[in-house]
Amino acid sequence: MRIALFAEVSAEQVIGGAERVLQNQAQGLDSLGHDVLVVSRARHDADAEQACVGGAREYRYQVDRRHELAFVGSTIRRSVATFDRATGGRPVDVALIHQSLAGLGAIMQRAHRVARWAYMCLSLAHEEFETRVARGATFDRRVRWALNAQARRWIERVVMRRCDRVVVLSEFMRRRVMDTHGIPSHRIHLIPGAVDPGKFALPSSRFEVRAQLELPADRTLLFTVRNLVPRMGLENFLEAVDRIRDRHPDILVLIGGEGVLREKLEAMIATRRLERQVRLLGFIPEGLLPQYYQAADLVVMPTLQLEGFGLVTVEAMACGAPVLSTPIAALPEVVGRIDPCLVADGTDGVALARALDRILSRFRTDPAERHRLSTKGRHLVEQIYNWKRHCQDLAHVLGDDGQTSIRKAA
Repeated sequence: MRIALFAEVSAEQVIGGAERVLQNQAQGLDSLGHDVLVVSRARHDADAEQACVGGAREYRYQVDRRHELAFVGSTIRRSVATFDRATGGRPVDVALIHQSLAGLGAIMQRAHRVARWAYMCLSLAHEEFETRVARGATFDRRVRWALNAQARRWIERVVMRRCDRVVVLSEFMRRRVMDTHGIPSHRIHLIPGAVDPGKFALPSSRFEVRAQLELPADRTLLFTVRNLVPRMGLENFLEAVDRIRDRHPDILVLIGGEGVLREKLEAMIATRRLERQVRLLGFIPEGLLPQYYQAADLVVMPTLQLEGFGLVTVEAMACGAPVLSTPIAALPEVVGRIDPCLVADGTDGVALARALDRILSRFRTDPAERHRLSTKGRHLVEQIYNWKRHCQDLAHVLGDDGQTSIRKAA
């Protein structure tokens, strides 16, 4: 098949989950023998107009960022022009839209050039905006914020309803798509998120990895990597650490990522005198990420809302690290399959502290418990949560027989 992927992010450089999914789908579909091209918005003025991502080709366009209307208008015009340039005017078998605005122009103006349209819903556009962007202090800013959120919701609905198929990574997102945009269930295909089990691999020795990262061998390491934004629940995580440090004095929490909450987290660490227990690592390069998972005794996902799948969970599982999560969104679908004890009974600091105490006490009294959880998580990755299987299922859904293709994570 000739497949076009439309995105607001680049498949060439992985910064977060959206880029990771796009990159692995582009490379995975290419490895299956499909002709793959990516039409994406340039991140910087200096970005090249074209790049290779494995065997796939990425074509980029610049946008006008002066204000919202200029941004939307230039995205529509230039994404269509870039699609024309990438395809040379020839028809495409399938177009898979990763973000609604990226595909709006093409699905409105070039629908006749594509045999089948599909939408890849990682999260709902307006909910992502509402949790990432502050409302603002003035009335004008709040009105602008509300209009922006509503516009994103409307654009996503228009685009999604014009698509033949919608792909989601979790049962949670399947329900959100049905409830929010009224997409019938038979058009929604669940293909779980994934990880590369070769890149995110089991360590030969956790303590050798710690030595490489200059981390202490005699501490219980808790690790998380998150955008430092309110929905990630990191303040509650710090409260939980404060509550259990007397019972578990050897814990060391490593938090990777950047974001608007950094100063607040630094202040909490100082106020609660958690300097010995918590380190903010900042942005962790993609190449180092597997090592931090490998070094950890436990990976923690303290999310408050909007976890459409949680790629961190399967990355950690692939590296042999058990994952403790809150009972939010899609997280229990994956974490709960390993052991229900890994899902906290709430999101607040008290619930997280109770869950952490339970798991860490198990590890201390029964050293084989961590190995059991680690082995089961890795097995699930090898059997289900890997990009090879994900892309095989995706190609099946995108093909002519996709109307009957659905695999649930069961």
